[in-house]
Amino acid sequence: MTRRFSLLAFVVLAVGCGQHWDPRLERPTPIKPADPVLIWSSGTVEKWHAVVITSDSVSGIPYGTSLKCDSCRRSIPLGVVDSMKVRHKTTAKDVAVTSLVFTGILAAAFVAEYAVCSLVRELTGETC
Repeated sequence: MTRRFSLLAFVVLAVGCGQHWDPRLERPTPIKPADPVLIWSSGTVEKWHAVVITSDSVSGIPYGTSLKCDSCRRSIPLGVVDSMKVRHKTTAKDVAVTSLVFTGILAAAFVAEYAVCSLVRELTGETC
């Protein structure tokens, strides 16, 4: 029975960690101005905010600089960007809500598995 719980936990975690990225951008895609973005390129990392991603470049303002300084905006061709990571501003409320939702889904999965095992045990006499 422990093996089934391990498999269920693995499946739940694998689904939760899935990501989708569509590199085709028809229009410039802005990210929330306050969200810092880490950009790795040619062995260096830059931290920008007010980032805008287009089909061929990424531009933004260095993180320590005011958002109002538009002349401070820098740009890197997308072809030389190794990776990017958005650091969303999260609050304790966001973390609590996400934790409660995840806990509820996990609890529902355990209850469903218990119900199926009970039904199988009752119908066939075998244990799960």
